[in-house]
Amino acid sequence: MIITRWGANAGIASHHMSHNRGVPRILILLLHSGIKLSFAIGSCILCIMELQWIEDFLALCQTRNFTRAAEAVCTTQSAYSRRVQRLEEWLGAPLFDRESRPVSLTAAGEEFLTRAYRLREEIFDARRAVLSVSSHFKKTLRIYTTNTLAATFLSSWLVENKLENYSLIVASIAGCLEAVKRKHADMSLIPHFDGQETLLGLQAQEIGQDRLILVTAPKQRRAVVLTNGKLSGSVMAYTPGTTYGMRIATMLAQHRISIQDLPSCESASAEALLAQVKAGLGSAWIPELLLRGSKVGRCAVPSFFDIPYKIMLVKPSQDSHTG
Repeated sequence: MIITRWGANAGIASHHMSHNRGVPRILILLLHSGIKLSFAIGSCILCIMELQWIEDFLALCQTRNFTRAAEAVCTTQSAYSRRVQRLEEWLGAPLFDRESRPVSLTAAGEEFLTRAYRLREEIFDARRAVLSVSSHFKKTLRIYTTNTLAATFLSSWLVENKLENYSLIVASIAGCLEAVKRKHADMSLIPHFDGQETLLGLQAQEIGQDRLILVTAPKQRRAVVLTNGKLSGSVMAYTPGTTYGMRIATMLAQHRISIQDLPSCESASAEALLAQVKAGLGSAWIPELLLRGSKVGRCAVPSFFDIPYKIMLVKPSQDSHTG
C-alpha cells in the first residue's frame, strides 16, 4: 500500500501532530506498520505554519547571529535552530547562508523578508479588528487610524468635527485601508504620500499635512554626517515593508544616497524610534507632529531629506467590497 502526499487542505487536525517534530502522528503509526510512503516526512510540515516562526526569522534578520537571535526570542539555540529549519522546510528553500559571518540572507530570504513583516502586521491588525467588534455602544462610529495620528492629530480633529460615541482602532496604514475597503471602518485617518495609488476607489479628502524629518538629540553619541552621497553615523530605520521605510528608501535612491552602516535600531513604530532619539541613541526620520515640545532637532542634511505627506480622511465608496 502506498500513501501519496496531500496538500495543506487535507484537514489534518492539530491534535494529530507530534509535539517534537511537527509530523502528523498518523504518519508515525503508518511508518511503524510498515506502510510505504511516496513522499518525504518533511513535506508534511506544509500542513502547518506558526506565527512564532516569523518572529524567529525576523530576529535572525536583525541580529545575524543564531545565539543572539535565540536569546531575543527567549529560547535555547538548539530549539531556535530547529524552528528556523521548519520554516525553511515549510517555504521549500533555505533562507539563510549559515556559512557566512555574520549570517546572511539568501535570495529566497530577501524575498521573504518584506512579506514576513507584512504577514506579522496583518495578523496583529486582524486581532485589533476582531477586538473592535465588541463595543459599549449599540451602534458605534468605527474610526481607524495610525498610532502617530491617534496620539497627535486626531483628538483636535474630533473636537473640531464634534464627533462622539465612537470606537477608535489603531492599526497600520495597510490595516486602516483594508478596513475601509471592506467597510469594517466608517472612516480612517492615514498619512498619504504623493505617488501612492492606495486610495483608488475610495472617498478621500485631505484634512492636514505633515512631513518626516531626520532628527537628532543634542548629545547623540555618533552624529549623522552626509559625505559624497554616503550617510554615516548612528541612523535608525523603519522595518522593511512599512510605508515610512519604503518612502525613505525611495527618497535616498532618487538622490543616490546610501546609508553606510547597519541601522543602530530598527522598528515599525515612529514613537519607539523617537524615544531612542531622545536618549541619544541615534537619528531617525520622525513625523513632525510627534516633535512638538521635544528637544530634538533636525540633522544637518539637505532640505530634500524632509519627506512631506498629506493626512487623508478616507471613507468607503458606495461600491466597496464588503467581503
